[in-house]
Amino acid sequence: MTDQGRGYGSEPWGQAGSYGGQGGYPPEAPYPYGQQQPQAPQAQYPHGQQQPQQGYPQYGQPQQPYPGQQPYPGQQPYPGQPQQPYPGQAPQGPYGTGQQPVYPGQHPQQQPYPGQPQQAPYGQQPPQAPQRPRPQTPPPSGPGPDGIDWVAEAARLEAEARGETPAVDDEPLHSDEDVYVEEREEGEDEYVQFLSDEDESRSGRRKDAAKGRTERKRSGVACLGVTVLILALVLGGGYFGYTWYKNRNAAPDYTGTGTTDVQVQVPQGATGWVIGNTLKAAGVVESAQAFVNAYNGDLAKAQGIQPGFYELKLQMSAASALKALEDSQGGNVITIPEGSTAKVIYAAIDAKLKLPAGTTAKVAKDDVAQLGLPAEAKGNPEGFLWPTRYSIGTNTKPLDLLQQMVTTTKTQIQALNLDSAGQGVHLNNAYAVLTEASILQAEGNNVGDFGKIARVLYNRLNTNVTFGRLGLDTTIQYYLGRKTFTNAEKLQSQGGYNTYVVKGLPPTPIDNPGAQAIQAVLNPTPGNWAYFVAIDSSNTAFSATWSQFLDDVNTYCEKHGQHVNRTTGQCQ
Repeated sequence: MTDQGRGYGSEPWGQAGSYGGQGGYPPEAPYPYGQQQPQAPQAQYPHGQQQPQQGYPQYGQPQQPYPGQQPYPGQQPYPGQPQQPYPGQAPQGPYGTGQQPVYPGQHPQQQPYPGQPQQAPYGQQPPQAPQRPRPQTPPPSGPGPDGIDWVAEAARLEAEARGETPAVDDEPLHSDEDVYVEEREEGEDEYVQFLSDEDESRSGRRKDAAKGRTERKRSGVACLGVTVLILALVLGGGYFGYTWYKNRNAAPDYTGTGTTDVQVQVPQGATGWVIGNTLKAAGVVESAQAFVNAYNGDLAKAQGIQPGFYELKLQMSAASALKALEDSQGGNVITIPEGSTAKVIYAAIDAKLKLPAGTTAKVAKDDVAQLGLPAEAKGNPEGFLWPTRYSIGTNTKPLDLLQQMVTTTKTQIQALNLDSAGQGVHLNNAYAVLTEASILQAEGNNVGDFGKIARVLYNRLNTNVTFGRLGLDTTIQYYLGRKTFTNAEKLQSQGGYNTYVVKGLPPTPIDNPGAQAIQAVLNPTPGNWAYFVAIDSSNTAFSATWSQFLDDVNTYCEKHGQHVNRTTGQCQ
C-alpha cells in the first residue's frame, strides 16, 4: 500500500485529492436538505496526546460520546490543551471514518488554538492557501492525573507493533505498592470495575502475574495432594487385595514327607519352574506353584541344586521335596577325577552300578562302535572320557555313561576349537592337544605349575635341548601299567610310549585330561626351562640346564634318604 491518503491510524482511506492540481469532487451530503451530519467528537486525552481512534463508521448514526462529553461540532478543547494531530496527519473527516490527507490544492482543516476562532465545517469555508503545521511543544512526560504515563504506554504499543521488545524496568515484580493497590481494589465498587478497561500498566501486569503464580501454586498443591491420596488408595487396596487373593487361592500342596520311593531326574540348567513341573509330573508334589513358592523362599540354597537323578517319595510337601533335593548334593552321581585313566574309570562304573568287575571294560571293547569316537582315536576311548560328574539312575547302564562321557568330550573340543587352536603351539589337531594335555596332567602336582610344565614340554618338542624327545617316566609307566620299570625296559620303545627313545608324542593320550590342563598346553608360560622335578606335592623345581636339573634331583633324593646319580639323573 502507498502512503497517499493514509495516516498513522487504522482508519480506512479518505477521499483522495486531485492530481496535478485538478479539482476534486465536492463532498456528498449524506442527509437531505444539504445539511452535513454532525461529526462525532473525538475523546480528549490529557496533555494533548491523541489516542488512535477506531476507524469504522457507525452505519449512519453518530458515534456515542464518552460520558460527560458534548457531542457537537466545534467543541472547544480544555483550556490550555489544544488538540493537535500528529505531524503530517490530516484532521479527521466528517464521518469519523478516516483522516483527510493533505495534497496540493486541498485545504486542510485546522484545529483552533486558544483564542483563535474555530473554522466553519468543511464545504462552507472559502478556499485558503495550505498552511504548514506549527511546531508543537512536546507534551510533558510522567504519569498524568490517572497515575498512568500515557506517553510511555504509547511508545510501548508502537514498539510492540513494530516487533520490538520494549525495555523492561529493573524494579521487582512484587513491591509494597502492588500489595497496596491489590488491597485497595478489593473494596472497589463493582460498577466501576465493570465499566473499567483492563489494566495494561506495568503495575497491572505485575498484579496479574502475581495472582497467576498464586493460583498455579495453589492448583499444583491441590493436584499433588489428590495424586498422593489416589496412589495411597491404589497401593493399599492392591496390598489387601493380594493378601485376600493369596489366602483364598493358595497353591495346592501335600502335607508330610511322602510315601513310596520314586526316582526323579533334574535336567541340566533347570529352573525352579522346570523342577516343579518335573516333580508334579512324577507325583512328588501336588502343584508346581507350591514348589516354586518354596524354591523362591530359599533361593540361595535352591539355586545350588545340581542336575542328576534323585531318590524322592510320592506325595511330599513342597518344602520336604525342596529339602531332599538340597541335602542330596547332586543326587545319585558318579564323579570322574581329572587325569583318570580309562581302566580306572571302568572300575569306578562297575562299583557304582554294583556290577561285576570288568563289566564296563568289556562293554567298551565290544560296543566301541556305539561310543561315538572320532576316527583318530582308532577305537581307543582314552582321552575322550571327560572328567566330571554324571547322574546315575535306576536303569543306567555302563554304555549310557560311556556315551555321555564321549559326547561331553566332543562338545568341549568344539567349544575350545582345539583343531585350530593347537596350530599355535605346533600341534596338528585336537587329538594331539589331548595327548600332550594328558601328559601334563600326569606330571603336574598342582594347577599353579601347569603353565611352566607346558613350556618345558613345548621346548623339548620344538628345540634341540633334548633333540625332540620328551624323556618322561609317565609315558612308560602308562604302557607298562605300573610305576616302576628296569633300565632294560627303559631302553626299549615300549610300543612308542617310551619317550626317552621315541621322538615326539606317544600314540595316544595316557589319561583323560581336564579343561585346565588343555588351556595350559594352548597357553604355555613364557620361559626357557627344559627340565623340572617335583620336590614334593606342592613344590616343583624348574631349570634350563642339565647341571641345575641334577642339583634339583639331588634335593628330591635326599628327602627320601638317597642321592642322585649324576650320569643317569636317577636317585640311588
